[in-house]
Amino acid sequence: MSRHDLDRPYIDQVSMQRYEAIDDTTADAYGRFVLSTALSNMEYELRFQRLNATRAMKAPPSAKRVLPGHLVVRHPGQPDQYETWMPEHVFADLYRPAKA
Repeated sequence: MSRHDLDRPYIDQVSMQRYEAIDDTTADAYGRFVLSTALSNMEYELRFQRLNATRAMKAPPSAKRVLPGHLVVRHPGQPDQYETWMPEHVFADLYRPAKA
C-alpha cells in the first residue's frame, strides 16, 4: 500500500515539470510555457487556502467531488505570474511536455 504525500499540494515550482502550449491560440492567451504538476481540485483548494495570501492564485472551482487535474503556473518567473487549476482533460488538450 502506497502512502499519500500530505505535502503534495504545496510542491515548490522548482519541482514542477515544464510544459508547452500545443497551439498558438493558447500560447498567445496564456504564454508559450507553463510549469505544472498533477493535483486534484481538492488538493488545489488546500494549496489556495494556505498560499493565496502570499502569491497570485486563481480561486479553485467549487466541487463536491475529487477531480483529477493540474496545478498550472502561468507566466513563470514574470511579474504577471499566477497559479490556477484545470481538469486533466482540459490540460491534456492545451499542453504537452516541453522539449529540453
